[in-house]
Amino acid sequence: MTREFDVGLELFARKEYPRAAKVFEEVLLGDPHHARAWSYLGISLAHIGRAPEAEQALRRALDIAPTNGECWFHLGIAQSLEADWPRAAETLRHAAALMPGDLSAWHRLGVALAEAGDLEGSAAAFERALILSRDIAGAGRPVRASRGHGDDHLSEPGEREGPKEAESWLSLALSLLTLGEVEEAVAAYERGYEVDPERARHSMFRPMLQLLTSTAGGPEEELPGARTFEISPDSPIRPPQRPTPTGPDDPLTGVG
Repeated sequence: MTREFDVGLELFARKEYPRAAKVFEEVLLGDPHHARAWSYLGISLAHIGRAPEAEQALRRALDIAPTNGECWFHLGIAQSLEADWPRAAETLRHAAALMPGDLSAWHRLGVALAEAGDLEGSAAAFERALILSRDIAGAGRPVRASRGHGDDHLSEPGEREGPKEAESWLSLALSLLTLGEVEEAVAAYERGYEVDPERARHSMFRPMLQLLTSTAGGPEEELPGARTFEISPDSPIRPPQRPTPTGPDDPLTGVG
């Protein structure tokens, strides 16, 4: 039965949700107390729009394993897919509490809180996700969740995340910039850029970075984060194939 469950996971990782759901249903015929199979059945059904059945399966998973963070995470994702942001935020709080080292749990909590209108809480959740991503990258491991391949829900910024996510990332970037954490601020800005390039370009981040650069009392290359621009010429801080504005009133003038 383990092999059959693994087949379902592989189908899920490839986003073949209808086929994955059928495999998990077969697993459950042989083992109706398989909490992870119920959980993955639920999230697969959620992805194909069968919300009531998805919720039922996920609640069944939590009846069997009420302290399983992965089950809470999947329920939060299912509620996010239905744009039920307040419930999703509360559910994802449980997931993050049970999996405090899970990058995706904090990321998705940030999304849900932003959509629910709690931008301060959202920024805190995104900051935690950012810290975790730096820790993982520093350890030389792929930046993804600890739960399993293809199950981080971080690869769909233009499909699933809400429009306020970029605002939360940019708010975090500005906060970090005011604290002098330039490299961290740039990383947060780039995440916001991935979600909403136009909002990022017209935010106050780049003018503030320019001000910091001009008043730091030293050449740009000595500033924290300056190497980011050199190493990554295609960084959204300096968008490729986009001429640098020259007008005195353009907020991006002189940056990048």
